[in-house]
Amino acid sequence: MGTLRDLQYALQEKIEELRQRDALIDELELELDQKDELIQRLQNELDKYRSVIRPATAQQVQAQQQSLVLQPDQHRSKRQAISAEPTACDISDLCHVTLPFYPKSPESKELIKEAILDNDFMKNLELSQIQEIVDCMYPVDYGKDSCIIKEGDVGSLVFVMEEGKVEVTKEGMKLCTMGPGKVFGELAILYNCTRTATVQTLTHVKLWAIDRQCFQTIMMRTGLIKHAEYMDFLKSVPTFQSLPEETLSKLADVMEEMMMSPTCLGFCGLHLHTHTHKHFSLALDEGGRTFYPPPLP
Repeated sequence: MGTLRDLQYALQEKIEELRQRDALIDELELELDQKDELIQRLQNELDKYRSVIRPATAQQVQAQQQSLVLQPDQHRSKRQAISAEPTACDISDLCHVTLPFYPKSPESKELIKEAILDNDFMKNLELSQIQEIVDCMYPVDYGKDSCIIKEGDVGSLVFVMEEGKVEVTKEGMKLCTMGPGKVFGELAILYNCTRTATVQTLTHVKLWAIDRQCFQTIMMRTGLIKHAEYMDFLKSVPTFQSLPEETLSKLADVMEEMMMSPTCLGFCGLHLHTHTHKHFSLALDEGGRTFYPPPLP
């Protein structure tokens, strides 16, 4: 009988051990699911930021509907209706897009430019893009204790502050105060997303604003022009002349331009790298005619 009791006791211990293991497995699976969700959210945020840092490519543009001429109203409300993304089928269409222009003093232009260059999400834009953004921004004034951005609202405008001071809060908690020379609301020009914080004026403020549609038009036009230039570049490289158009287009999407001192290397280059971290460069001689792959260290 003692032996049977021992066996029963041992069996109960094994059953309890298996139950604990099952519980641990369930916990680990739940933790894994949560981490998968976190990775997906971070990937979505990364995609948003990339759409600002890297201009739109030809493939991204072809999937969108056509809306070419922008005529923003001089009198805008505090909350702008959501606009469809600006689109076009080719470079010639985008070149004929009419972008708005608002005159500014040299001081205002410099302030907007420096604010963009100081913003983590916009500082990598090309100077030509920044200049177009500066030209397209229109003036907006708010009185004291006005709500410029409300948390949870859908936004389509990004602002640069020229005068005054605002307070930024999230879920009722104060995050910071901002003064002149700061960009805010920039996520609205990436996606049709809700505002992540509330921005309320502490004084009378003077702002400059640009809507998402206008911003995306600038990005797409620059992206298409660059993509076409890179495609021509790749087609002129003997090594790549046998590659299909689709492959060349993918290469053009990941190209980054680098300017090198002629006194050092005698050429300007375009740098390519892939998700596998492999990279190489292509070079153009000083005459602007011969492309060749220079040796890499």
